[in-house]
Amino acid sequence: MHLDTHILRAVAVGLAIVLLYGSRLTKGSVSQTADGMVFRIKPLFAWSRAIALPAYILFFLYMAATQKQQVPWWMAVLLLAAIALGVMQMPGTITLTPTAIKQRFWFQPSKTIQYGEVMAIQAMQGGRMTRVAGDNRVTITHTSNHCAAMEFQQEIERRTGKRIIL
Repeated sequence: MHLDTHILRAVAVGLAIVLLYGSRLTKGSVSQTADGMVFRIKPLFAWSRAIALPAYILFFLYMAATQKQQVPWWMAVLLLAAIALGVMQMPGTITLTPTAIKQRFWFQPSKTIQYGEVMAIQAMQGGRMTRVAGDNRVTITHTSNHCAAMEFQQEIERRTGKRIIL
């Protein structure tokens, strides 16, 4: 069976658009753990990274195989570097512990701001993104890819006693 590349390309672009805009429309939910309130990335966003990234890789491999051209080594290295950069830029899980706000990443160091060290809380993008700045030069960002933006803002205001700057 021969797949038409134009159809594959249209499906890939359509899937990317649906995942990008669909992840913004979903809300997600906060979970309570022994450590505190946890704000993870939205499930749709996580699935889009888990499905779309391998799908794009397979698409490029399929294109290379059907074209009967050898892929240059630098192209493979560039593709792997792009994948690594995409995984490194994934938003970290935010946990509101009884004493501090923490953000944990997969491949980057964790960030921590004690509630007493919070200097400012700034809301951007119509309240979908919130940046918490500490006096220890650490900034923790709750992005539109995290769940429960309003709950995060309310809880940060309550725990720090500071108002959000719009």
